Amino acid sequence: MLRKLATLVFLCASVLCAQQERQPQQQTEQKTQEESVDVTIKIFKWAYSNAMTIPNIGGGVSTVRASKDQNFDLWYKSGDAYKVLKVSSGSMSNAIHYKGPRTMVFYKREAVATEDGTQYNYREACRMTIPLGIDELFAMMFKTGRSVVFYPINVSPKTLPKEKIAVINMTSHRVALMVGKEPKLLGSGANAIFKPKQKGDTSVEIQIARMVDRKWKPVYHNNVSTPKDARCVVLLYDPVNRASPKFTVLVLTL
Repeated sequence: MLRKLATLVFLCASVLCAQQERQPQQQTEQKTQEESVDVTIKIFKWAYSNAMTIPNIGGGVSTVRASKDQNFDLWYKSGDAYKVLKVSSGSMSNAIHYKGPRTMVFYKREAVATEDGTQYNYREACRMTIPLGIDELFAMMFKTGRSVVFYPINVSPKTLPKEKIAVINMTSHRVALMVGKEPKLLGSGANAIFKPKQKGDTSVEIQIARMVDRKWKPVYHNNVSTPKDARCVVLLYDPVNRASPKFTVLVLTL
């Protein structure tokens, strides 16, 4: 009798443990399904060989050097098929349509010779977390040797329509910006969206200042050309990343 009772208790405990193990798994699967995205992505591969400051996923900013790049392609999964990410240094990729989990995984592909011919193994190289509730995304790709980092920014048409400009501060300095007639403060690694120009204008005035000895010192002033009826991303960067930076502006058209 005692043996049967012990067996019953053991079986009940086993069933309870199995249910508890399945429950987190089911919750995880449900969460993954809830956090799926359907988005169009354009990726710009950073081409400059000097240091750039970009946001760090863990908070703050980090410096990335894009020198001594090793040649390898990145692949991503679309449905059940793997597709190569085609983007050259200093250029924008074609629009990528991605539908799947919010965390987009990129892979390196390795060829393996077998008796049946060449087969390919795909090994995870990096990940990019896509913001929820958007349908279009711009991402900067930093490749350093064998490592890759992506910096995504929401450029959905609702957030960045044709008459607006997104500015990304890729320097290690907090700056004051005047884009058109709209002033804003922009921290290191931060981005902001401006509505600086009238419809049909082909250029916009950009003024930049940074704090020196508790005073704002002008460091950049120029008219930047922007294509008519285009959505633009302006990259503010420092090619040398020094204490006395050389501020430079690059305009990308989406």
